[in-house]
Amino acid sequence: MTRTPVRTDDEAVVERAIELLRAADLGLTGLGENGRRLAALLRSVAGGPSPAEPPGTVAAPGATGITDVTNVTDVTDELPCVVREWARAMGVTEAAFRADRRAFLRGDLAGVELCPRALVRAAVPRLRGLSALPEGHRLSLVWTRDRPSVTFPVRIPDRSAVALPDRPAPLCAQYVHHELGHAMELAWRSPGLPLAERWRRPPVLAEWGALVVETLGLSAAWLASLGVPADTAERVAAHCRYEDRYTRALAALILRCAARPERLEEEVARTSGDLIDPRHVREETERAGYWSAVFEGHALADRTVAGFTERWGERWWDEPGSWRELREQLTAGPAGLSSNGPVR
Repeated sequence: MTRTPVRTDDEAVVERAIELLRAADLGLTGLGENGRRLAALLRSVAGGPSPAEPPGTVAAPGATGITDVTNVTDVTDELPCVVREWARAMGVTEAAFRADRRAFLRGDLAGVELCPRALVRAAVPRLRGLSALPEGHRLSLVWTRDRPSVTFPVRIPDRSAVALPDRPAPLCAQYVHHELGHAMELAWRSPGLPLAERWRRPPVLAEWGALVVETLGLSAAWLASLGVPADTAERVAAHCRYEDRYTRALAALILRCAARPERLEEEVARTSGDLIDPRHVREETERAGYWSAVFEGHALADRTVAGFTERWGERWWDEPGSWRELREQLTAGPAGLSSNGPVR
């Protein structure tokens, strides 16, 4: 059967739809009533619910998970050190971070590239072979120009949609594995779970699983096992390890500022000098619930990976038993989180 080629304007519509869904689900500001209605329609078409309060809505500054991290100064204080070391590793100055933060984080200046399409083609069969990603669960890949990555369930049974930017960059090792982790968590759900509930998964549970899988992008050994040349694997993994440290520090800073918004500018200046724009931090405090899930998810993922490493060694990801255990842990969930039914 001859496939109709996708036109450029069609791709733009898809990208806009993904951005709209993401903005609504994260509770981003600036989305008007018409935008929310359109997002609800798109979600309905995709098989999701139309909740009055979208997931990711900002938690109150005193909510559990935010006050718990306001005293973690050692994490926030690492932020300028991370940027300084990262810049030195890439052979650039800190000014490059200030000039174009997104390009810096993506790895445009790192002198090495990794193709996300090739990475997906290598990683998905490998994860299926380890029984980490069920054979029967299909992925609908949507390649965007340079939009943030996102994964969401669709109406078609045993299928998830995964949107990924197709720009070659070292950071794709991080976000490709992160989204595959989200797809796994969706695939491991009970087959009898109402579709609407798949849009209401506990954020910490979802981030926990995704962050465990994301650690694969930080491992040169894993990347090399996928066929990435050894030198490229080492440099890409090192870049992603810096990004991991940066994200943890930024999350802690955002949560500290969300807890005391009246001291935001002072806190940002004390922590990062002029590296971070206070306006960026203020925007991110509008979705403090998401950053709280990321912060707590990192802690859970660290404990999980440490346990796997102790039991199976540094190449724990090569053992099907580790993936079975992760599946069991995510299904049970930490205290207070819904398991959403038995695994398949």
